[in-house]
Amino acid sequence: MRKVETFDYENIQHVFSLLSKCTEDYLFIYDFPADEYAISASATETFMLEEPEFDHATEILMNVCHPEDRKLLRDNLQGIIDGTVREHNLEYRWLGRNGHSIWISCRGQVVYDQNDHAKYMVGRITELGRRNMIDNTTGLYREIRLKSDLTKRVLTGDKNGFLLRIGIDNFKTVNDKFGRNFGDSVLNSVAECIRECVDEHGRVYRMDGDEMMVVAEVADYDQKEDQARTLYHKIRQRVDESIAAMGYKHFHTISAGGTYFKPRMQDANTLLEQAEFALHEAKQRGKNTYVRYQEETYQAFVKRMDIQERLRRSVEENYKGFELYYQPIVNTRKKKILGAEALLRWQDDVVGRLSPAEFVPLLEESGLIIPVGRWVIRTALEQCLCWQKKDKNFRMNINLSSIQLKKSDVIMDIETIMQELGIGNHNVLFEVTESGELESDSITQKILFSFRKRNLNLGIDDFGTGYSNFRYVKEMMFDLVKIDQAFIRNITKSQYDYLVVKQMTELAHSLNLKVCYEGVETADDLECVLDLNPDYIQGYYFAKPTTASDFETCYLCMEQKF
Repeated sequence: MRKVETFDYENIQHVFSLLSKCTEDYLFIYDFPADEYAISASATETFMLEEPEFDHATEILMNVCHPEDRKLLRDNLQGIIDGTVREHNLEYRWLGRNGHSIWISCRGQVVYDQNDHAKYMVGRITELGRRNMIDNTTGLYREIRLKSDLTKRVLTGDKNGFLLRIGIDNFKTVNDKFGRNFGDSVLNSVAECIRECVDEHGRVYRMDGDEMMVVAEVADYDQKEDQARTLYHKIRQRVDESIAAMGYKHFHTISAGGTYFKPRMQDANTLLEQAEFALHEAKQRGKNTYVRYQEETYQAFVKRMDIQERLRRSVEENYKGFELYYQPIVNTRKKKILGAEALLRWQDDVVGRLSPAEFVPLLEESGLIIPVGRWVIRTALEQCLCWQKKDKNFRMNINLSSIQLKKSDVIMDIETIMQELGIGNHNVLFEVTESGELESDSITQKILFSFRKRNLNLGIDDFGTGYSNFRYVKEMMFDLVKIDQAFIRNITKSQYDYLVVKQMTELAHSLNLKVCYEGVETADDLECVLDLNPDYIQGYYFAKPTTASDFETCYLCMEQKF
């Protein structure tokens, strides 16, 4: 504490101006009797302050202070003026220029006059987030510095430029397998490779996790060359060279997303979000690649997320909008309806009716396919039980998603529902889509074998579309092979398709498997495929998928003439 009779305010301002250039903190002087305040000019770029010097200081400071912290600040300042408080050392929030709150640490030294009245307070304000501005692992500036620098470039600069957000692919696996110390060495190595490739017009920053950001200037925003892509490939080559120089002790790749800016074109947060989304897209496209931000792609992503949210709401509202349609399956020898395949449909009040090709992948991505799949099983079996009153041998085919198989106790769900309804195993067949997972994924194989142990009928759907292997069909003891409609569609015109279907059918029959052809749409298709002796036929020639009421009216127990 100091007591002075006079105070040279102009000299203090001069010293204050010099010191402001030597620190990241904001320096301030508060004149209590005059209610005047001066702060480092740079504070106006961050906080909701119009000028670095102002009178009516108490009122303005209360306005820039977060509403919930104003009482804390007001009580402290009043205590200093009254003489009951001898220091100002608080942590509270000021409002930033974007309206967001910023935590600060404010410490001030009070200067008293000869009567022991508070005359001035001189001190500093520190943004608490800035205390960790440099990343110790890579030596790069952290994200908080990036936001500050980017705001200056975009809002006040006159240069074109781009952001390149870089991520190390499968970095968690690196940490888990080799340890955190090795992971840090990989981070440091990649950071060094990036630094070596970025010229004086760019700067590199460390983001969260395994990600880094390059902010660089370009001469011409509108030129066709994607300079961010060029830099990415340069960095990727340098990373590969670094790995080779280390004797390939470990191999890692990088992905990147880029976006461009013009002066005063966007705010910093929007650019950061664009670069983050572009990197996300690069990861989704298989990693070890670069993607440039495209507004159309982002809007399509937003649309998908909106649809996914509507799907979630439908599930929460007791599966509102979901419905099962049923397509007849015809027994070719008896020339009558064997049963039906239950097919999921969805219509929403906001997005309207979507095809399964649009909404089913979103159900799978979000995990909603698990509760929806459970609803499908129960609804289809309840309908099957109802139709068995008219046809005791009616069979319902129900599709199962690979997500259901791997991420839910689907066997328990099926057994519980079947026991509750009292429906027999011979009246139900579960279809799984052919994929490489049927042969390569041990969890999926184990679950499928569990079906057989419980005498639950299994069919393999879309057979012939890329992973066809009769060995695993036989080993897993499937009951039914459904030949994909892609082969049936051109069977009257393509000798190749005809022979492929013929051979698959004969081989399946030799393994005591039943065969169903999908996609029979015309009389010519029917005449052609009947010569190949399928057990069952399904397609638009007999009926399109339809509602339960229409199915019961038009197809249940009906003989087919062909």
